[in-house]
Amino acid sequence: MKFQHHLLLLLCLFFLVNPVGARKKKVLVLHSYHQGLNWTDNITSGMQSIFNQYDNLEVQFEYMDSKRNSDPAYLEEFAKFYELKHHAIPFEVIIASDNNALEFTRRYQDIYFNNIPVVFASIDQFDESLIEGMTNVTGVTEFIDFKRTIQEALRLHPKAKNLVVINDNQTTSAIINRNHIKSFWPEIDTDVNLIFLENLSIDELVNKVKQLDKSNIILLLNFSKDKEGNYISYQENIEIIREATQLPIYSSWVFYLDEGIVGGMLTSGFEQGKLSAQIALRVINGEDINQIPHVTTGYNSLIFDYNQMQRFGIKTNQLPEGSRIIHLPPTFIEKNKTYLLLTFIFSLLIVLIIFYARYIRKRNENRLLAINKDLKVNRTRLLRMLDSNSDGVWEHNFNSERLTFSKQIWLNLGYDPDRVKNTLEFVYAHIHPNDQKNVEDKRLDYLKGKTETFEVVFRLRNAKQEWKWYKGKGKILDRDDENAPVNMVGTLTDITQRKLAEEQIQEDEKQIRASEKRWRSLIEQAADEILIHDFTGKIIDANSSACQSLAFSHNELMQMNFADLDCKYSASKLEDYWNTLSSDKSSISMESIQKRSDGSTFPVEMNLSLIELEEDQLILVVVRDISKRQETERKVLNAVIETEETERKRFAKDLHDSIGPLLSSINLYLSALKQTDESDKKESIIKVSREAVNEALVSIKEISNNLSPHILSDFGLEKAIDSFTKKLQISERINISFQAENLNKRLNEQVEVVIYRVVTELIHNTIKHAKAENIEINLSHEKDELKLIYIDDGIGFDTRKLESDKANGMGLYNILSRVRSLNGTHKIKSNPANGGMMAVLSVKLESAE
Repeated sequence: MKFQHHLLLLLCLFFLVNPVGARKKKVLVLHSYHQGLNWTDNITSGMQSIFNQYDNLEVQFEYMDSKRNSDPAYLEEFAKFYELKHHAIPFEVIIASDNNALEFTRRYQDIYFNNIPVVFASIDQFDESLIEGMTNVTGVTEFIDFKRTIQEALRLHPKAKNLVVINDNQTTSAIINRNHIKSFWPEIDTDVNLIFLENLSIDELVNKVKQLDKSNIILLLNFSKDKEGNYISYQENIEIIREATQLPIYSSWVFYLDEGIVGGMLTSGFEQGKLSAQIALRVINGEDINQIPHVTTGYNSLIFDYNQMQRFGIKTNQLPEGSRIIHLPPTFIEKNKTYLLLTFIFSLLIVLIIFYARYIRKRNENRLLAINKDLKVNRTRLLRMLDSNSDGVWEHNFNSERLTFSKQIWLNLGYDPDRVKNTLEFVYAHIHPNDQKNVEDKRLDYLKGKTETFEVVFRLRNAKQEWKWYKGKGKILDRDDENAPVNMVGTLTDITQRKLAEEQIQEDEKQIRASEKRWRSLIEQAADEILIHDFTGKIIDANSSACQSLAFSHNELMQMNFADLDCKYSASKLEDYWNTLSSDKSSISMESIQKRSDGSTFPVEMNLSLIELEEDQLILVVVRDISKRQETERKVLNAVIETEETERKRFAKDLHDSIGPLLSSINLYLSALKQTDESDKKESIIKVSREAVNEALVSIKEISNNLSPHILSDFGLEKAIDSFTKKLQISERINISFQAENLNKRLNEQVEVVIYRVVTELIHNTIKHAKAENIEINLSHEKDELKLIYIDDGIGFDTRKLESDKANGMGLYNILSRVRSLNGTHKIKSNPANGGMMAVLSVKLESAE
């Protein structure tokens, strides 16, 4: 068992260090348009034809959908979506497909794609201004050869009077293509008129196309969006035009091919996808992207549809040299190539067999006659021997085509031997349909001399309609004077149980491999450290997170003891903890301090669990770095202490500045009262003393109210907030709107205090920092939830700094921490660019007091 255990460990180590298990390199493909668009899908297919050849790549596809959504606000939201989804992923290279994706990467390169190589693909009318300011960028430009397409269309239709260009003139690429055609049109030597059908609705386009006579030919660019803003796919616009006219249609994109166009100099998205993927692979393999030149060719070719050529009387010899034609009928040789080849091979095989058979017959004729005599003598004895060493024997007579099974075989199958037929048809009817061809092929291979013995595995149906597995073996026993086989005999062995056992073993092995793969995947994908060690502390396995966190290689960790990584507990103390693990107490949690390879330390939380591997017990340790958590706890504690100290100082100052002078005045009045005997003067002193006492009482009440407003404890949260906001509107130049819903009953006292402090702190921050003119506060109680919505129109702030910048928000951070202590949630949204702030707090309530 120990040998098996060591062997398993060696196998695990082999697969861990094997490069096949290495983490895959990540590639992001950013498409300008949407999935399902022919052009975009063709580019994707081209890339996948390259990337699918490599197992070490993980390719992610993202679609901007800018053809259907081109509004700037949408693109800004897409950028936010990208930041949430991808900004932390370490991509090796990014492929930007089409112009909008390239512009997106150029605009946000310093933010999201810093130091990530960018390969562009299918960039229409490319010039260097499109990548101005970018670094580490190259790719595949897209030059659509409209000029060559137009020249070929005019040459193939010499009687044409008008070239009608269908273009939506709504999208950026459509406008670029229109201007490009107009720029080179004067260079074409022709009297044909150039007409543009653009800025039309779908119905208007159909009507215009239907009115065109036979003197026109059509050049389809793209009609992706009509003047009413309706999006139209490439598939739809060719179908609309094809159904509206019988005129010849030309284009410059492969995805229109086989959809009704005659052809042209067609641009292939598939080829551009392949070229861009090949550049990306060169970058991934370490080649400097700045040394890779732009690819400007390799994706345009002259392609024509033979079916459309037939419609318009175009001969193949009219096409330019090197043109490719689809649907071209094959020649006689091409059409019958397989048949002719098989005929030749079969004829040659027959000739070879004839010569070989004659040679063998002449050489072995005399010897076979002698052997045949001996075989006849020993036949009976051989059949008896075979029958005694198997589940039965069989005999096949080639002259009568009689196939006889021994009685034992039929009895084993549950049949009456006297009622069976000894014919090929009857036996084959009991062989499984899926096995019949295999049996016949094996028999023919043996008869042709391809195998030394006839051996086959197949299934027979028994009387209960169940399939039983048998292994058949046989050899030719008798031959005639021409050396042709006369009798073949053999055995049948029931191997059903062995077959079932083999299938079960294969299924068990498959499940074990799948389980091991899932376990290894879970371990490697875990964000926490995961280590496995025995009860002596020797580390047996570790995931990639452990290697990264501790800054040790996997091999280094395998040579270490777990106690070497712990700075808090001694080896003996750790062993005491390990020994407490048992079937009754299979896991324990504890905090400790771990040490990295450079000697630095960090606090951790460890969960130790007992696991079993075959008959051995091991310890699985899940380690989580709690540095940030402890830092946050320290910040919160410091904030609480600071807040309490500030409140104490304010309270002392209020007592000193308000109550102290009043008490001193009262003391003076009492001294003066003692020194006079005049009743009027005494009355005056007593009156003044009472006023001073009343003023002191008012001051004490105000100080008490600041510490804990009496209106909150007496009248509840709604009245307290309403009173606070009304006082502020008198003293501050700010408009505060406060609304409360369903607060007829008092809430839990702790909840009321926390929400009141949150509101006052939010208002305080708005007045102090936001320069706002209006504040809206909405407080509602629905079922078991209290919800607060706070909005101001101030200058806004960066919410990401709320937890990291103690000086600019620790008071608010402390209050929000108290909200979390109530199992509440909070969301704060603000943007310095647009201004304003909105806070939404929600607290689950228990029964009201």
